[in-house]
This record gives sequence, C-alpha cells and structure tokens, in this order.
Amino acid sequence: MRRTWTGTAALALVVIAVAGCGGGGGVDDAEEQLSAHFLDPITGAGITAVVESACRSHFTDVDSVWHLETRIRLQAPKQDVIDALAEGGGVFIEDDREPRWVWQEGTQPGADGGGFFGRGHYGWHGVVSTQGGESLLQVTFNNAEHDGLERVIGWAETCPAP
Repeated sequence: MRRTWTGTAALALVVIAVAGCGGGGGVDDAEEQLSAHFLDPITGAGITAVVESACRSHFTDVDSVWHLETRIRLQAPKQDVIDALAEGGGVFIEDDREPRWVWQEGTQPGADGGGFFGRGHYGWHGVVSTQGGESLLQVTFNNAEHDGLERVIGWAETCPAP
C-alpha cells in the first residue's frame, strides 16, 4: 500500500508506535531522525513523498537489534530532492557518485571517527536515485534497539530478500 506524506505528523502513521524504546539508537529515535533530516526538508520544499515500504531488513533476527529500511518515492527530479536536503541541513550529500549517496550528518564515513556507513553512530544513510521523472530515496538505519514485537506497526514487517 502506498501512502502520501505531507509532513512530520504523517511519519507516525506508517512507521511504528513502540513503547519503551530507550535512548539514542531506539526505533522511535530513528523515526524522529528520518523525519527531521529527510522528510521535513523534502516536504517543506513542496515535494510530495510516497512511502513505498518501511520494514526491517530480512537478515535481522527479530530478537536482536534491527536494521530499518525505507523506500520513499519523491515526485520531483533528483536534483530538486538533493537541493531540498542540502537546504534543510543535517544531511551529508556525496557529490561525486551516482546514485547520490546521502548520510544523516555525522554518520558519513570519517565523521567523528565514524567508519563505514555510520559505524559508531546512529543515523540514516542511503541513496537518492532517478526513477523516470521522479526520484527514489532509499535509506537504512542500522542497529535500532526495540522492545519486541508488541504494539509494533510497520517496522515489524520483514523486507523481502533481494
């Protein structure tokens, strides 16, 4: 099912309602970071975002920390999306690669001793690519803590294996 996003409040509808997730790195923190660093700047620029999927990685054991994945279709050319993310701040954009790699600021390789894909940090990372006249934002959040499947909506779904 596809859902249209119009702002931060909509994030809660597609992702989860988890009680008790703790400090930095929890599933609830990941949602807030996805909204603040990616969705808010995009929708603030007037770009419609349609969430195609929000799930946990197929290789993540249900009892361990989760790797969250989301695919968001953006009804705008890739450069408009990149400009909105750059204007919003909080996102590091790699200029010399295609598709365009994006990291939540501070999680990019080399940031604060971070390593590859935010090792040692909690944050979203992924790519913005072109899909016809639209764009696709695919981002992952590694090592999200959770309190099990109770009251979980969205992220409890396992992403299909590639």
